[in-house]
Amino acid sequence: MENLINFDLASYSSPHPISMTSFKLPPQKKHPGKSSHFATALFCAVFHLKAAELPAGKPLWKGNPGGPAIQLDLESVRHLEASVHSPSGSNRVFSQVSEPSYTIHQTSKATATGVGLVLCPGGGYRDVWLDREGHDLGIWLQKQGITTLVLKYRTNYRANQSESAYPWADYLRAATADARQALQILRTQASSLHLDPEKIGIGGFSAGGHLALTVSLGMYGEDEPDAKLPRPNFAGLFYPWLREDLTAEGIVEQNDTLPPMFFMHALDDRLTPADRCIEFFKRIHEKGVPSELHLYSQGGHGYDLREGKGASTQMWKESFVAWLTDTGFIR
Repeated sequence: MENLINFDLASYSSPHPISMTSFKLPPQKKHPGKSSHFATALFCAVFHLKAAELPAGKPLWKGNPGGPAIQLDLESVRHLEASVHSPSGSNRVFSQVSEPSYTIHQTSKATATGVGLVLCPGGGYRDVWLDREGHDLGIWLQKQGITTLVLKYRTNYRANQSESAYPWADYLRAATADARQALQILRTQASSLHLDPEKIGIGGFSAGGHLALTVSLGMYGEDEPDAKLPRPNFAGLFYPWLREDLTAEGIVEQNDTLPPMFFMHALDDRLTPADRCIEFFKRIHEKGVPSELHLYSQGGHGYDLREGKGASTQMWKESFVAWLTDTGFIR
């Protein structure tokens, strides 16, 4: 349980490094009659780069969080340059998270499909890439009639620490408690959020994909009777990190409560190799779990929505929504 891949954070660097702080205009030649066109272009560029006004975040728990106590140093956030394709216009990375929180991107009643998704950003359980692998997809899915709860779950590293702060078995009990609480929030508020409580799923990128799959498998729920464990109705696994605890013999074969699963991965991902995802998919397919796997030739790791990364790669999110339609969650 102590074997953890050392995530290379450089893999998450923005593909289009432009921000309001670094945006500078090159020297311009004067062209009579073209100043208004240049001003319009500049306005559009600045408008696009402005961070979106996100819904307010809320504490995930009332009182003490569930699972083992996780107490790290003061939470910190790094503000990185956002891609020009980012729907949120923001790229924040949170570290040393001891107090989990969530934000909901709610659809209107007129456009609601009844589908809700708990979304777990990645970051190697060291960080939470809240915008690139959270809000950006939440904003996009909102336009598709899907309400998303973006989860800022607890992490397991202190500042400048190469080793995990807590034993992994203890930490993952805390992280899965956060994810299950998020599922409960969507189900409890289903009526006001225009959701069908039987269409609440969980999804995640990279380490967030590990967290989503862990909850889907019903793992690390020793604090609750199995019958009371909140379970997702489906799972979206976006270049998930398949840690050794998820590849153990019998973990799929002896599990009769697996939800439908959607996988997407890039074949050139060197951080979380696609072959593990392929092997896991084979196992759930043989189990008879309704599932779908999308493999892309380009993308690497940490490509989020990644407009401009590849003509087929950037279509993964449309494929995810189409899969929800094919499986009957969207009608």
